[in-house]
Amino acid sequence: MAADPLGTFLQPDQLEKFKPDFGIFQLVQTETYNEYELAKSIDAIDSKICGAIAVQLAIVGYGNKTYGNVIVDGKVIDIVKYFKQHGVRVDTEFGSKLTPKDITPRRLIRFYRFTIDEYVKSNPNLSTYLFKKYCLNKNEKTRKFIYPGFEHIADPRVDLDKIKDLLDTYSFLDSRLNTKVKDRIIRVLIARGFNEDAIKQVQIQLI
Repeated sequence: MAADPLGTFLQPDQLEKFKPDFGIFQLVQTETYNEYELAKSIDAIDSKICGAIAVQLAIVGYGNKTYGNVIVDGKVIDIVKYFKQHGVRVDTEFGSKLTPKDITPRRLIRFYRFTIDEYVKSNPNLSTYLFKKYCLNKNEKTRKFIYPGFEHIADPRVDLDKIKDLLDTYSFLDSRLNTKVKDRIIRVLIARGFNEDAIKQVQIQLI
């Protein structure tokens, strides 16, 4: 057996005896976002109202613990009161511990991402707050995907150009509000399969 030139690392054959039997253990996922569990929580409340609230928050926006109202079947619903009544977590901060069953405003938007996408595309006279206030390249094409939650729909194979506009939008938002939302969006995109080097190249183009 050849000696390790650095003298501090074991060779593969030396490490072999430390390998456990793969049949004796199971991996435990650390991801707390589980849509099967979240779906149960949403069903236990009211999926119709939760969907309406998700669209309202993604399009009209929310912030500073202000969530506004939404009208469902002619009834005005105070969203923050509805959240408190049904245990929706509105008190979370970055790093907050959540269980797979916990509902938050951001998780609602993520869960109803396809509903939001369809609503935006089927209402050509409607623009999201993100598009109206922070998009620097406003046109009919960008109107359709500049909204919270698109990062969970974007296709790594074909949507890199859209991601450039999305990150540009969040860069402007962060500069105005002194936030770091773009960093979170990038983490989501990379986790979903976007090439990290391609994302970095997009960021260089935005500078």
